[in-house]
Amino acid sequence: MRQVIRVFKTPVTLIILLALVAVGGWWGLKNATAAIPPRPPEPCVKVDVGGKLTPNYVTVRTLNAGLRGGLAKRVSTEMRAVGYYILKVNNSDQKFAETVVIGNSKDDPEVKLVAGFFKNAKTQGDGRIDHVVDVLLGDDYAGKAAKPLTSIAVDGPVCLPPLPASEASATAAPVATPSASPSASPSKTKK
Repeated sequence: MRQVIRVFKTPVTLIILLALVAVGGWWGLKNATAAIPPRPPEPCVKVDVGGKLTPNYVTVRTLNAGLRGGLAKRVSTEMRAVGYYILKVNNSDQKFAETVVIGNSKDDPEVKLVAGFFKNAKTQGDGRIDHVVDVLLGDDYAGKAAKPLTSIAVDGPVCLPPLPASEASATAAPVATPSASPSASPSKTKK
């Protein structure tokens, strides 16, 4: 009996080890070839805007939601000229006939400010945590409003997406202006 166990012990052990290596290889290959999950959006940060929200604090994605080529690019150029930070210009998977502004809530000040930039814009909220505002431009795009909103009154801090370092320093820090008076020339020191 002991002789039979010795004869089968080595092959059985090798078969078990081979099975473990095969399962480990299959698991590793499956995970190495799996799609990388997208990064979750960064939550918004409370920003004190001094009682008035202006375009330079708002982050926008402009998306074509119709068949008019180049519309999102043209609109994003107009919005950038007013001071909006344009995060992305692309085509939308959703199709709309009119202009739709989507944010965390349709009552958020950043959504109202962006919607006030357009004629006949509809607003929607989807609960996004980053507070980036999407502008979906359909084929019936009515254009920019005759007098677009340039600010909206707010009470207290506003939850907004963190701006990139270059944009944040441009909006937060005043630009240094050169002095009109000449600087004093360095004095000579004796050796």
